[in-house]
Amino acid sequence: MDYLGLDIGGTEVKAGVVDDQGRIVQSDRRASEPNDRTRLFETIAELIKSVSANRTPRAIGVGVPGLVSQNARVVDFAPNVRSLNLAPVSDLIAEISGLPSVVANDADMNAWGEFAVGAGTGTRHMACLTIGTGLGSGLIVNGRLYAGTRGYGAEAGHIVVQDDGRACGCGGRGCLETIVSATGIVAMAREGLERGVPTILRSMLENGTEGLSARMVLDAATLNDAFSMSIYTHTGRYLGIACASLINLLNLEMIIIGGGVSAAGEYLLGPAIGEAKSRTYRHTFESCQIVPAKIGSDAGIVGAALYAAKKYN
Repeated sequence: MDYLGLDIGGTEVKAGVVDDQGRIVQSDRRASEPNDRTRLFETIAELIKSVSANRTPRAIGVGVPGLVSQNARVVDFAPNVRSLNLAPVSDLIAEISGLPSVVANDADMNAWGEFAVGAGTGTRHMACLTIGTGLGSGLIVNGRLYAGTRGYGAEAGHIVVQDDGRACGCGGRGCLETIVSATGIVAMAREGLERGVPTILRSMLENGTEGLSARMVLDAATLNDAFSMSIYTHTGRYLGIACASLINLLNLEMIIIGGGVSAAGEYLLGPAIGEAKSRTYRHTFESCQIVPAKIGSDAGIVGAALYAAKKYN
């Protein structure tokens, strides 16, 4: 039996037909207009038609970057895809496709994908932190996706770790994702450049800090640039602090680290694991693995499709 997964992002929409073993059998992606609801759903309709031309999915799972109400009928808040604010996404998808659908937070769908067929297979209690432009997270407790009272649960990226920290896109200040994210890495690099810190990043930039990216900072770190290495160490330490909090609070079996920033590998995970170890009880730390994600950039598609399979199988 096949299911269709949609991963709606701020700049593109990805779609894939996934079999019940979690294998993508057909996929496509297209640029989207996040602030134009009509055009966004036209793009979604085109993608559904494209990937299901030769396969007939039974249902559709949708991951969106925002807060999804518990009944999964309406997206209450999507700061990076404003056209989804208060949109009845499930009804709109059903109208487009004629298929039943389930809508959830995109980081929750990443977590479900890793739990079902990725690094978390066989666990019962795990978290998945997806580090990209921001920091998304999903939590599995006793084999079930944790949603909380209204469906907004497990927003680890908005745990406050610095009371006087940087402003966050959520409207708060000092949230974890202002440090542990591509945005946080770039902000730290820019601050250092403005202070005149010695770094080869200067020679990699053509127009001041224009074009500066987390990937550029990682490239400089791999060339043993001390400043760039220190940025990833700092980022990793705060990731470790977050992991320690999750381990101490929930006694998890596994924390999976995914998203584009996780490509830093040991530059990020080394400091994170060391920090988590120093801030947890030995027994709880030893019962929890901190590991890289297995599925990669398709986790959202796979997770959404398999979440639909769970509901409509």
